[in-house]
Amino acid sequence: MSMDIKAIPVHLLVPKPIGEGLPSPAAGAAGPDAGGPSFADALKGAIGEANAKSIEAERQVQALVTGEGSIHQAMIAMQDASVAMEMVMAVRNKALEAYHEIMRMPV
Repeated sequence: MSMDIKAIPVHLLVPKPIGEGLPSPAAGAAGPDAGGPSFADALKGAIGEANAKSIEAERQVQALVTGEGSIHQAMIAMQDASVAMEMVMAVRNKALEAYHEIMRMPV
């Protein structure tokens, strides 16, 4: 299970003018993008994927230690888990930066 950039819906990648695409109060919770995944769902999926890769890397290392695995497979799994974790941490850091920036805005 790997995350592919092509799996991200195009409407999430295209910038929109401010206010466009927001649901009107009369529309309720269902907006034009109600069928697509939310940011929270995408983030949960990325975290779950990073966790799965970490578990797989640990399994590969254990197999290597017991003499059943390959050093190449273990190294590939460890690097894959490392890249996934770096991506999750980068998104986390950007979200925190955005939060702090919003908190510094005058009301």
